Amino acid sequence: NGVVLRSRGVRTAIGLIGNTLFWMVVALSVLTLWMLLGTWRHMRRRVQMQGALVSETNFRRAMENSMLTGMRAMDMEGRITYVNPAFCAMTGFAEAELIGCRAPFPHWPVDRQEENNRLLQQELQGRSPAGGVEVRVMRKNGSLFDARNYVSPLIDSKGQQTGWMTSMTNITEGKRVRDQLSASHERFTTVLEGLDAAVSVVSVQQGELLFANRSYRLWFGAEGGGHTLLAGGESGPPRLASDFDDSVDGLGGLPTHELTDAGVDTREVFVESLRKWFDVRTRYLQWTDGRLAQMLIATDVTARRSAEALAASQA
Repeated sequence: NGVVLRSRGVRTAIGLIGNTLFWMVVALSVLTLWMLLGTWRHMRRRVQMQGALVSETNFRRAMENSMLTGMRAMDMEGRITYVNPAFCAMTGFAEAELIGCRAPFPHWPVDRQEENNRLLQQELQGRSPAGGVEVRVMRKNGSLFDARNYVSPLIDSKGQQTGWMTSMTNITEGKRVRDQLSASHERFTTVLEGLDAAVSVVSVQQGELLFANRSYRLWFGAEGGGHTLLAGGESGPPRLASDFDDSVDGLGGLPTHELTDAGVDTREVFVESLRKWFDVRTRYLQWTDGRLAQMLIATDVTARRSAEALAASQA
């Protein structure tokens, strides 16, 4: 009856909201997958790093357990926080008996408590000498041994100092050998200093006076001119290798072994400045540093020569 119906399709708000939610779900799903992948990769790297850390820790622990040097760590207040097996073996105390201890420590000798406490305060203040400190250590059974301690600061991963690390080395045997060598050297020097003969050793190449006893210093001073004079050379300081024109070693090709194996050369020399006759005996030897040297022993025979001259005059 003249009524017309016209229809037109229009996008409604419900459709728009539905599409937005769909894409948000898709985006969140993608983000979730990406985060899961990143987490998996992070966990994988973390496991690898943990494995490397465990391997490094085991390696360092094995190294610390196998070393003969005792290691002791203390915090800034002087409390023991760590000892390695070598330290326990050296002192005889178990780890549980040392961890957490404060001064005086169980391995301090009773008669050295004050001295060790002074050294500990010096260590905590960072004033320990770089060459180490020699101390006496008491074992659990009461016996003593000599040790040398080296101290260094203990730094954490943030660069902050958390304490002090002390390494302890047993030097009992080394000290005993050193004392024996020192006593032997003292006896040897005492014998040489007590001789009435002048004993001197001069480097052949440099002309340096390597050794002179008391009699030599009394007659000729602390220079090598007396040695040169008694050996038959010119008086005055010996010539050095740099005094020659060429820069080639003046002893190149010198038969060192044949010289040192040769016998003693004996002669009598008259020193005008001292008005003395000397019986001079020389020989070549290898010095302690490997250099070729000449040793000379000059004995004063002035009285014998005077007696011989008087006897000849009387005859």
